[in-house]
This record gives sequence, structure tokens and C-alpha cells, in this order.
Amino acid sequence: MLTNPYTADTATSCQEFTRQLCLLGDTFVNNAPFKVTSIAIDGEEIPVIWNTDNNAQTSWICSLLNSYGPSSRAELSLIETTKLLRVLFSSLSYTAQFLLQSCGLGSGIFLENWYLPTTLYPAQRSAQGIIDAVKVLERQAAEQGQNHLPIIIRSLTPALHTAMIDQLRHSGFLMIPTRQIWIADNIRDHSWRQRSHIKRDFSLERKYAAQTEWVAGEDFSDEDFARSLFLYNQIYRGKFPEFNPDYSLSFFKTAVATGFIKFYGLRSVIHQSDNFAGYPVTEYSTAKPPLSAFVGIVRRDNLFSTPLFGYDLSRPRKEGLYRRLMLKVSLEAERHQGSVHCSGGAGNFKALRGAQSHVEYAAVWMQHLPAYRQAIFKLLAKTIDTFITPYAAKNQL
Repeated sequence: MLTNPYTADTATSCQEFTRQLCLLGDTFVNNAPFKVTSIAIDGEEIPVIWNTDNNAQTSWICSLLNSYGPSSRAELSLIETTKLLRVLFSSLSYTAQFLLQSCGLGSGIFLENWYLPTTLYPAQRSAQGIIDAVKVLERQAAEQGQNHLPIIIRSLTPALHTAMIDQLRHSGFLMIPTRQIWIADNIRDHSWRQRSHIKRDFSLERKYAAQTEWVAGEDFSDEDFARSLFLYNQIYRGKFPEFNPDYSLSFFKTAVATGFIKFYGLRSVIHQSDNFAGYPVTEYSTAKPPLSAFVGIVRRDNLFSTPLFGYDLSRPRKEGLYRRLMLKVSLEAERHQGSVHCSGGAGNFKALRGAQSHVEYAAVWMQHLPAYRQAIFKLLAKTIDTFITPYAAKNQL
């Protein structure tokens, strides 16, 4: 069991997690082992990840090179499309990867990046605060001989950041589309409960409530954390592309201990060891069954996200583990009259439950780069806007 002295408010938790990132950040994600520093924005210390290796295999969470290269091609293999479009999108991906890597643009300084797929920004986050921080980072990069690195701010969408995006554009930032995301803002007025698929999710939760229990992350044992990482890897690095973050166990434990991510685990109240394939008995405490699923929730003000989750793929689909995890997140948001940033993927599932799709952007500061390098970023943004964004929106990817 973990002792957490930082749960009084989300700002305090973020500050402590930032401190831990600066101390241990290069050990938290095995496929993104970079230096982490901090910088003040709007009176808050936030993390900065320095990706300096120009490596296409680096996790996409802090690599535009991987996002538009190997990761996009891996995602392409998971969707249904015509052979012609598959060849077109794959060719564009290879071209983008070649241009970025050959010109040294595969690295970057990622501002307010927590090693998570989605960055949630607090209400007080201002465009001017970001601009001031970028100027400081530009000077720091020049002093360290790293002034060839673009400075990147991820997870911006007009649905949440219209004024910020407009001001950043006006100040010289380039907005590059990165992915299609989903936001459920029908939770705060309780209208989400009227949707037929949500009613089925509630029915499923009631059906299995007596056979399972929810466990808070503060009560996780070492075995529970190990199990959570195993379940995460099954989904994010087994079922889905391997370029998702390869987290260490210390990342999970630190995120929960600081209160930055709130974990919930789902455990059977009756131990049936034969049904838990893939979990070594030698690592399992005989007192309780291993977790069958878990979800990690991040909150900033009244906006919630689920950057981490996993469930036992050997369990019968009728148990609806994924559906129960997503319902748990919605209930957490409803309790605080909030909205849920549903990230990307599983578009049909999210749309059926009332989430709306939006385009997400990365703001790229490149004014300090040579003109030809700026031209590559501009070409990339134009190509994505022309060929990929309309297709993604139409097909609810």
C-alpha cells in the first residue's frame, strides 16, 4: 500500500510528479529515455522532455518523426481502407520520415509533456505563458548547442483551446495536425446516461458487481502494479503498435504515489487461477486473485483523461472489461461535473456513447531554424490537412 501525501489538489500532485520526472524521467519510459527538465509557466513548474536522438523508433509521445513515420504506418495496418489509399498514406509516411530524419528534425524539445498520450492543460494555462517559456527554452537550447531542435507543444484542439491556438499562430507557431481525438462533454449535464449503449454498460456493471470489486491505486500491492503493467503491455504494446510508451514499473508507482494519476483496478472476488493466463503463479500473492483490469485517470480542473488502461485478453468478451473501465472514468467525471478527453482510436465505440470527434494539433516553434527546415514542417502540415485529416474525420478513425 502506498502513502500519498499529495492528493489535496491536482496542482500539488502535478508539481510533485514534475519533480520526480526531473529526477527519474530518463528511466520511466524505455523507448523514450530522455532528459527531463522543468520550466515555470503561469506560476507552475511543468516538465520539458529533451528528445535529442533523431531516432524513428522513439515512442510517438515525444517524437513527431515516429508519429508520422513508423507509428502512422502501424496504425494504418489496423484500419480498413482501399489498397490505393493504403499505398498513398504509406508513401506519404515514408516521405515524411525521410525528410524529417535526413534534415535532423526528428528530435525536439517537448514542452509540458508528461510521457503520456494526452496532455491536459489547466484552465489558467495561457498562450503568453507558453510563448515566454519557449523563448527561455530557445536560449537554453542555444547555450547547449541544441538550437537545431524545434520546440513542440502537443494536445491542442480547437474544442478546448481556440483562443490559445489563435494566439500561438499569430505569434509564429505552426499548427500541425497529429491525430483525431474524441471528447465527451455530455457528461456534465447527465445526458450521457440516456444513450442506449451507456444503459447497456450500466446493466453490465450491475451484472458483475457482486463477482468483482474495484480497488483504488493507493491500495495496490506490488503484485497489483506488476499486473497492471502486464495488462497495459498486452493492449498497448501487443494488440496495438509497439511504438506506444514502454513504461517502467517505477513510472506507474510514482504516478500513483504522487497523486498525478489515479488508478482503479478490477479484481474478481473468487479466485479461479486457471482463468488468469499469462500471469506467473510465482509472482502472485495467494491472498487475492490478480487484477483482471485497471484504468489510470488524469484530472486537470474538470477535464479527465484515461492515458493508461489494460484488461485481461483471456477473459470472455461478455464480461465487458473495457466497457466497465470506460464507464468508471465517466462516473468519475460526472462526480466532478467534468468532461472526458477520450484520446484517439475506437472512434465508433466513443461516438455511440456521445463523444464528439475533433482534430488535435501540435504547435511547433521553428522560427530559429533555417528556412529550408521550416519549409519541411510547412509542407508536412499542408499535406496532412489536404489528404489525411478529411479522411480521418469522415471515417471516425
